[in-house]
Amino acid sequence: MTRVALFVLVAAVVAGCGATKTPKEDPGVFAKQVVGLIVHNKYSAVWDDLHPVDQQVAPFSEYVGCENRNPVIAVPRTMRVLTVNDELVGIGNGKFVDSKAVGVRLGVVGGFKVTHTVHLVADHGKWKWILPAWRYRDYKGDKCPTDAGSNPPPSQS
Repeated sequence: MTRVALFVLVAAVVAGCGATKTPKEDPGVFAKQVVGLIVHNKYSAVWDDLHPVDQQVAPFSEYVGCENRNPVIAVPRTMRVLTVNDELVGIGNGKFVDSKAVGVRLGVVGGFKVTHTVHLVADHGKWKWILPAWRYRDYKGDKCPTDAGSNPPPSQS
């Protein structure tokens, strides 16, 4: 009986590991790819790597349609990963999960630079990016984040 209980316990642990298994891909490389797709307005391509919880509130056609309403017009000349840190982050369903917070520095014409943090979450052995909280709230409220009346992004301080 003890062997059966041990086998069931081991099987349950192994089965549960697939959802959060750490991906082999470098999180900095993956985050840079995500940002590269977004700044080049390739929303249909980047949606595939959006976390499933976020895909539920921002279905493909809605996400692509909303994001194309306000395309990126200042394409960065440079992009580099500054930091990769472990952070606990809330995903849209209220659950807190381990993530990689990747700081990506973008440089545009005129020497202006901005750092954007992309949160990546392991999902079945692959990295998935998540929407910033304010964008998630807008999509959940059936509003395009770029439309009048939607939540403004947090101030940069």
